[in-house]
Amino acid sequence: MSENNLREEFEQEVAQLQNEGVLSPEYRRRKLIMYAIRTTIAIILYVVFWKHQWVRWSLWAYVPLNLLGLFAIVGSGYFLNKKIEKTREKIEDAEAAILYNNDEEE
Repeated sequence: MSENNLREEFEQEVAQLQNEGVLSPEYRRRKLIMYAIRTTIAIILYVVFWKHQWVRWSLWAYVPLNLLGLFAIVGSGYFLNKKIEKTREKIEDAEAAILYNNDEEE
């Protein structure tokens, strides 16, 4: 597989992720809407069943897990973009090394 082909495949996959996948604003909006619905249902259930002691104790586990889910939805795009940029840099470095080695051989 040529170096140029590798770069093209990578860029195609990134474009697909941005249009249809995890990096898509549409995907993130849909996940945030589902998150809001789940959280609203949980709040309603906590209010209805607050008289039970175990429900109050479960809140200590639910809140951090819920915030972790929100962080995953909001922060995933940022971290994925950083990872994509690092991968682009590695591909460029690999291409530069291959070109340097080819120049030395000639």
